[in-house]
Amino acid sequence: MSLFLLLLISMPDAVYLQHSITLDCSSPDSGYLETTREIIVPLTAAGVERYSRISASFRKTWESIEVIASVSHWRSGRGDDSGILREDPHSSLLHSNRLESSLRQVFIEFPGIEIGDTLKIEIRRKISYLPMGDFYSYTFYAASRDSIHNAVFKVLWPSSREIHIQSEGVFEYRDYTIDGETECMIWRSSPQTSIPYLPFSSDPASISPFVTVSSHSPEDVSRGLYPKLDLNCMVGSSALADSIIGVAGNTPEELSVWVSEEIEYLSGNWGSDPGYSPRNPAETLEDMSGVCRDKTVLLLWLLRRAGYLPTAVLTSISGDIGYYPGSRSFDHVLVTLQDEGGKTIFLDPTNTYSSDGFTYTLRGSGYLPLTSSGSPIEYFPDNSADDVLSIVIEGSLIEDSSLVAGNISVSFGGAAEELFRSMLGTVEPSERNLLIERLFGLLPGSEIPVEANLSSINTPLRLEGTGRWECGILRAGESFYLVLPGLETFDAVSSRASAYMLPSFRDDIYIETPYTAHLRLLLTNLPHGHPELPESCDTANYSISITLSDDSLLLEERLALQPSIPDVERLCVIRQGLLTGLSASARTVMFRR
Repeated sequence: MSLFLLLLISMPDAVYLQHSITLDCSSPDSGYLETTREIIVPLTAAGVERYSRISASFRKTWESIEVIASVSHWRSGRGDDSGILREDPHSSLLHSNRLESSLRQVFIEFPGIEIGDTLKIEIRRKISYLPMGDFYSYTFYAASRDSIHNAVFKVLWPSSREIHIQSEGVFEYRDYTIDGETECMIWRSSPQTSIPYLPFSSDPASISPFVTVSSHSPEDVSRGLYPKLDLNCMVGSSALADSIIGVAGNTPEELSVWVSEEIEYLSGNWGSDPGYSPRNPAETLEDMSGVCRDKTVLLLWLLRRAGYLPTAVLTSISGDIGYYPGSRSFDHVLVTLQDEGGKTIFLDPTNTYSSDGFTYTLRGSGYLPLTSSGSPIEYFPDNSADDVLSIVIEGSLIEDSSLVAGNISVSFGGAAEELFRSMLGTVEPSERNLLIERLFGLLPGSEIPVEANLSSINTPLRLEGTGRWECGILRAGESFYLVLPGLETFDAVSSRASAYMLPSFRDDIYIETPYTAHLRLLLTNLPHGHPELPESCDTANYSISITLSDDSLLLEERLALQPSIPDVERLCVIRQGLLTGLSASARTVMFRR
């Protein structure tokens, strides 16, 4: 990679001359006030594009925001302009099939900004109360994908009220008391360089210095939210529950699949806090629709009627809940219970793609069980050993062409199954064959029908059919060189990941979908002549071998893009394996005539 490209990637899009957050929690009876002040200077065209239109979201039922924004133009004569504000429903609602009108978004537009202009933004968020219970938590991040010159976090907290604090990274800290009643705490960080935001790399927030302040311990939150999301929701006819169990089956997996398939993921403006306040099972069954909280409460009710002892657990699919979560820290809920052997199993009635019971993106993340006595944070297990993509091809070389034609069989496991099932399940059936062609390097005209029920995790996903692929052929005098297609052809997903992981300008790579790909290619109808096979390679994350059996060539290749967050040593091994896999010499067979 050229030095120019490295410099281009490392240059931030903007610099924050000021990044400050003030939390006024000195009088929780009158709510909480969060004031954000930013002074931003775009440094690149990408920065201008990003900051010409930004947004702030809020829940209209329990908070309000006031925005003051302006831009100072650096060109003489242009002066200052006020930002243009517009409030709309949140942009995510339509795409996620949600209709809560209380979720709003304020758009801030800075028309005509240029590189070097100065943007000033102040957002005052007034929280009148917190959803489900008064459990306050806030996390301040001192770094981002842009440079930050000055970062300050200030907290005003009642001296009489307990506070929990978690801090990681270097901060200058001081505190003092105001009138003996309010504790003032200030964290100030040194200037922070930008954290490049790239596909397949860690979220900048995950490696930023941060401070979390919270009003309660996890056990307090667990105990306090238990009646809100569990105890008070168990309302419904026992006869109705029995009739559903009779149709769906009485195993936990069968009941979860029934809720997933029969209850449409759709919400309205329901409850005092839409999206947070669940409805009871009777209300959900009346409309046959709901969001994750509604579905989970319904599943809890059915499981208990069937004789199980399930527990609701809160987590977040948009980021880790942290060590001190509050009422706003969660955006997802699912169910756990113990099987007969004492193993914890997970059930997510909104996830139709993962056989683990939770999406692979939650592995290692925290979740909070809701219990009457209060529970600490626990963590999702890592089942990465089951993440496998297996491709088997039995074909032949078409004479006088550079094509391989034959049968293909693909099987999936773990994260690979969830990824491919979700990709295939989100396109129209008429478009699936085209998607399969592109995912597995097939030439047009392939026939690989999708037989599995993509919406049911109880149906194994497997693809079988016929196809054609390109291979490399070179004739040089009496010699004939055959370059076999490999995983870089047959697995477009790992090839795309490899393209982002190969450059070594950063070492905090995040592998979005970790899995091990296996390829077995058996090729007949070989060219005439004596074959000379390339040397085999076998490393920790990559192996390739080509052997001759009777009149057939057998290529076996393995590529492990794991774990999700490799350390520097492991990342070096992965990169070396990727380079070997891209080398044509590892897949070239020479035939001497």
